[in-house]
Amino acid sequence: MSTNDCKTVRPDLSAFHDGELASGQAATVAKHVESCESCAAELSSFRSIGSVFAKTPVQAKPADLWQQIERELSTATEPVTPSRRFATWVRESPYGAGLVSTAAAVLVLLGAGLWYGEERGGAKELGSGEAMAMHGSDGHTHEGENAMSAEHMVPGGTPHDHMAQFAGVMNDYLQKLPSDPDAAEQMLLSKYDGETVDSDGAVKLVGYRPIVSSGLPAGYSLESTSVLKMPCCTCVKAVCKRDDGSTLVLFEHDDEEAAWFGNRPSSIAMCGEKNCCLVDLDSSIAATWKQGSRSVTAVGVRDQHEVATLVTWLDKS
Repeated sequence: MSTNDCKTVRPDLSAFHDGELASGQAATVAKHVESCESCAAELSSFRSIGSVFAKTPVQAKPADLWQQIERELSTATEPVTPSRRFATWVRESPYGAGLVSTAAAVLVLLGAGLWYGEERGGAKELGSGEAMAMHGSDGHTHEGENAMSAEHMVPGGTPHDHMAQFAGVMNDYLQKLPSDPDAAEQMLLSKYDGETVDSDGAVKLVGYRPIVSSGLPAGYSLESTSVLKMPCCTCVKAVCKRDDGSTLVLFEHDDEEAAWFGNRPSSIAMCGEKNCCLVDLDSSIAATWKQGSRSVTAVGVRDQHEVATLVTWLDKS
């Protein structure tokens, strides 16, 4: 199992341990852990932290506990603040030691959580799993993204709500794409302030030249290029046609999240020389892979072989 597989799986180990992953993603993590000692050891550490609480002894409460507390309060010779009262109770209580042990376990868990959060933040350019991308991997802010984030947010919603709404829009798009690609494209252009551009126009809006500007593999032609202000980031969308007239769409974007497609089954596979996240779209698949400082998501791909063809070609362009 390659280092790239570990980088992809490791950020999801905590959610996997807590049972928070979708079934397809959970199966992918479980399969990886079976053959990777490093990730298996990290998963075991999460389980060990949880067992600290289960093993912490808590002595039985004395029957005259409240009588003891009342006697202590009635004999106090100075004002007793809540903090002083609690400290005295912990020190003299027969199960105060158990409470201290539990507090120590909580501190251990919090420390592990902070470390894990920093690790996850380093592995991904975005913060929490579905935070909205405001900056590119090269550190600059793309023109129009700040305006987009306010314009397309659901009033009063959280970043999670916005990405959930985005996944719903993408689901509608995926349903339209096979039978009416023109209507599907117009829907996205209308929804996310799309602007049809050439390569130079894209540079002015996103700060880079689209990867398709160097050409496509044999059997494909470029139909159109546009820039969309989507909730994840401002991205470049390239509509491509196969020789048989069918449609393939390439999104070039700054975020690495797979939340575009909701809870659809996904897996990690080697395509060409890159690790790709493959998502089942019923009649086709979507594939996301890292391309330089950005990511590319191909929608409407027929199979893993076609993904490998695109990855290999674009990697050389």
